[in-house]
Amino acid sequence: MIHTLEAPVLMVNQLSAAYGQSTILRGTTLAVKKGAVTTVMGRNGVGKTTLLKTIMGLLPVQEGSIIFNNENVTTLPPHKKAKLGIAYVPQGREIIPKLTVYENLQLGLQAHPDPKAKVPEEEIFSLFPILKDFRKRAGGNLSGGQQQQLSIARALVSRPTLLLLDEPTEGIQPSIAQEIGSILQQLVQETALSVLLVEQKIDFANQVTDHYYFMERGKMVMDGTAEELKHSALEKHISV
Repeated sequence: MIHTLEAPVLMVNQLSAAYGQSTILRGTTLAVKKGAVTTVMGRNGVGKTTLLKTIMGLLPVQEGSIIFNNENVTTLPPHKKAKLGIAYVPQGREIIPKLTVYENLQLGLQAHPDPKAKVPEEEIFSLFPILKDFRKRAGGNLSGGQQQQLSIARALVSRPTLLLLDEPTEGIQPSIAQEIGSILQQLVQETALSVLLVEQKIDFANQVTDHYYFMERGKMVMDGTAEELKHSALEKHISV
């Protein structure tokens, strides 16, 4: 994996956010390095998905700031953040089931800064060969694992520099999860893509992660590199 001394791609400083009257994020702070996978772990309900949604602009920031590539993007709407190079793959995938695989990929172009851009077919299909085979198939007819590959591929079509990925292994078979892990590693190493990953499965996280953060009750309580943290520490922070 690539490690550099340059400024983080993403800096989240003392972030607070809420759903209605319920405060979820309570002064959350983290950094994502360029060309690295940063993973947020924690029990269900501690605010991991809320963090990604707030970074993307789907939830308003109450306090704190979000700095992306040295630019303050705290109040920007999602479509502007997407054009700047942030892509978001939500939990549950959210592909359009009635559109074909290729039409779903074309939707990713809406976030591309170049309005004349086309789907980078060679690149996408070399990463996800199954999508080439199924390019004319309706997205809703793919398996869960194939839909997850499609949702990641759709996000990559816009050529982001930061990928926000919410529990990509949820509900998919281990072999496809392992494939997705290998693809993430390849992207990070070859394109210096930065990834902020929310994940519950320790084995998958260990396959790809450079730096861990652990979240409890809306804030980070511990962080460290993959080398620094023992398996037992990981389990302690995500077990019920």
